[in-house]
Amino acid sequence: MMKKFLIASLAVLLAYVGFISFKLYVGATGPGVAPAASDIQSEAHKVYSFSFSKYATSGKKELEIEGDTANILAKIVALNNVIAKAYADDNPVTVTADQGIFDKSTSTVHLANNVVATTQEGARLITNKLDIHPSEKSLDTEDKVSVKKDNIDVDGLGARGDSLLKKVQFHKNVTVVIQSDDPKSSVPTIITCDGPLDIHYEQNIAHFHKNVVATDHRGKLTADNMDVIYDKVSKRVDTIVAKGNVAIITPEGNATYSDEVTYLAKEGRVIMGGSTEAVYFPGTNPETGNILSLGEKK
Repeated sequence: MMKKFLIASLAVLLAYVGFISFKLYVGATGPGVAPAASDIQSEAHKVYSFSFSKYATSGKKELEIEGDTANILAKIVALNNVIAKAYADDNPVTVTADQGIFDKSTSTVHLANNVVATTQEGARLITNKLDIHPSEKSLDTEDKVSVKKDNIDVDGLGARGDSLLKKVQFHKNVTVVIQSDDPKSSVPTIITCDGPLDIHYEQNIAHFHKNVVATDHRGKLTADNMDVIYDKVSKRVDTIVAKGNVAIITPEGNATYSDEVTYLAKEGRVIMGGSTEAVYFPGTNPETGNILSLGEKK
């Protein structure tokens, strides 16, 4: 009797174990598969923190970039909340942007939306699109761009510069605003040109090309091309050399035309070269001391 009871109990136990095993098997291979695939898909779209550094063959760092991405293993990584550092002479320019694309094969960085590049010397570039080329140590954009440094603000369409923004070329439609250091006036000097404009910030010189117009409270000067040299200490205009179809117009309406004009800001003196013609309205004084009034003829 006892033997039959034990055999029956063992049979019940084996049946229960078999039932549990069958349920587990059905759960793993049946309807439960869909949630597992969903979990995998969700994991694939998870946002990761991405960080990358590139070094030149010399061992010097060329690029650091970090941001948020859904795929850190892709050859072309789409990024959000980007922070990039492009190096030249061990000094980085730090660039931030809302979005970006990093191409691992070329190490090129394409940034977009609220792009701001800042150097350790205080230069600041603002645009909506920017490409970083670490091997060439350069930055470029075809979008509207502004560069602010010291008391000089430059706006233009398209620009290319070195990684430290020491030398920048603005392609076209350029406007430069130079804050005045004249205690008699807070009106800035504004210079426009069709472009390009080449600025060498370390050499304190800017080369304006095509249809150049410079204005301030003392008058207007127009020319085909113009070089503006800045004082190294004050960063104010020191010398202007204008060439080609130069016209000087004072606030009173007096006009002087010349092939070439050199303006010495500290002395308030204008030196003219080549063929010169002056037109004055009756009752005005051509030697008023204004920035654009007739001075010494060359």
